[in-house]
Amino acid sequence: MTILSAEELRLNACLLKQSTFVTVHSGSQHHATTNIDNQGSGYPCWNQKFDLELPSNIQYMTIEVKRRSLLGNVMIGMVNVPVTDFTQGYAAANHLHFLSYVLRDRKGLRKGIVNLSIRVKESWERVRNTTAFVR
Repeated sequence: MTILSAEELRLNACLLKQSTFVTVHSGSQHHATTNIDNQGSGYPCWNQKFDLELPSNIQYMTIEVKRRSLLGNVMIGMVNVPVTDFTQGYAAANHLHFLSYVLRDRKGLRKGIVNLSIRVKESWERVRNTTAFVR
């Protein structure tokens, strides 16, 4: 998986200035976090790759975009990415999927867009009863 970028990140109706990062959860014990983007303002670019383990029973991955502040990390928005978005239909090993999702806050308000790419290392059909890895 590569966390590429985000667009129009907003907090309280204002474009964000800096210090944004992404956390990806793919099950209760598996997660990854990008570096902090200090230059992209409301349009940060991380372009950071991760190898994530996907348990066979997982239905979605959670992507959270946050901002680092003096008071700690502030949630900007999140999205639950259905695993079927990149395993259903043409899901051959090493097929690259480019995906974009709307980020929403806890109230359901739109907070921007996150862009990512996912490459399933092995055929999902082959590993359905085991653990899959995404790159």
